Amino acid sequence: MAISKRLCHVLHGPYLTDPRVRREAEALAELGWQVDVICLHEPGKPRRDVVNGVSVLRLPLARKRGSVLRYIFEYVAFLLLATLVLTVRIGKRYRVIHVNNMPDFLVFAALLPKLFGTKVVLDVHDPMPELFQSKYGLGKDSFVVRFLRWQLKWSMRFADAVITVSEEMRKLLNAVVPGLKVWVVMNLPNSSFVRTGQISESERFVSRNGFRLLYTGTVAERYGVRVAVEAMPKLRELIPGVSLRIVGSGDQLEELRTLAQDLGVSDCIEFCGTLPWTEIPKLIRESDLGISILLKDPHTDLCFTNKVVEYVTCGLPTVVSRTLTSEAYYSEEIVRFVEPGDVESFISAVVELYRDPDLRKKMSRNGIALSDRWNWETEKSKYVELIESLA
Repeated sequence: MAISKRLCHVLHGPYLTDPRVRREAEALAELGWQVDVICLHEPGKPRRDVVNGVSVLRLPLARKRGSVLRYIFEYVAFLLLATLVLTVRIGKRYRVIHVNNMPDFLVFAALLPKLFGTKVVLDVHDPMPELFQSKYGLGKDSFVVRFLRWQLKWSMRFADAVITVSEEMRKLLNAVVPGLKVWVVMNLPNSSFVRTGQISESERFVSRNGFRLLYTGTVAERYGVRVAVEAMPKLRELIPGVSLRIVGSGDQLEELRTLAQDLGVSDCIEFCGTLPWTEIPKLIRESDLGISILLKDPHTDLCFTNKVVEYVTCGLPTVVSRTLTSEAYYSEEIVRFVEPGDVESFISAVVELYRDPDLRKKMSRNGIALSDRWNWETEKSKYVELIESLA
């Protein structure tokens, strides 16, 4: 294998459930690159693995949700372990090391390889300062947030190239380091995912008992899943056989289970836990309405959630919170906007769509049409062009 075809992804997270990193790694493996991944431990998975031609090394460290101090400990521990692995592998002479945030300062794990000529890519999935503001209620001028801005700036300057997920995120990063070129590679599903998730109109809109809502993703306060649970008693009165399927895990999961029991709706809410990304198309086929109802804060205003684009390009009508990024990318012809955190607004939108199948059909057709220009195949060419130019 030619030296110029070696790349390593570094990910503080589980590889199998991160569709963005998997798509990027597998895109290069298909082109003949030798691709390695260094990631967190995944329960039930071997320490060393090969997934679709990508070599995966899972470090003996698992993600645990907790306080700011817990996250800092975990980030630093993973940084040290990743640094050790990359130092031991210095003989592999990676041409590119692709570091996925969070944390941003994980790029410094590639310090020694960079000194030997390896190019370093920083992929900013989430805005770390804004996320900590949202998650922990920190002020924008607090010490922690100011430190996170500082480390983001120097992490970007250290990297040879910076990638992010949307134009709104690019603008934010350019405000941190003015004049720095930031590549946008959107987090879009590939054509096989979309084909698997799509079904004919006669199947999707067939008259049947029940009306299923689908949420996939992290179950945390900022993602607004509680709004959907609180809406279920009223929705049950207005929509015969309504149900809610919640797929994912997070620090609010047990709270929502308890809330569902207290509201007397636990029999119509299904908590599925975390499922492989490859199972999501089946869930989309089985659903009547997708939901992504973020609360509004500095972080969620910048979120380009992959779940929404997966829903709409598969033809699933979707209810979406009105945020800066969602309004920049979607129109009312494709999604139904609701006010963030407003239970009554959510109920109104769901009931309206339930009662108007023609509107749902129109949204479904518009979402499927969007997949012609919004797809991973288009974004993949941008990513491969960048990596090839660095190598």
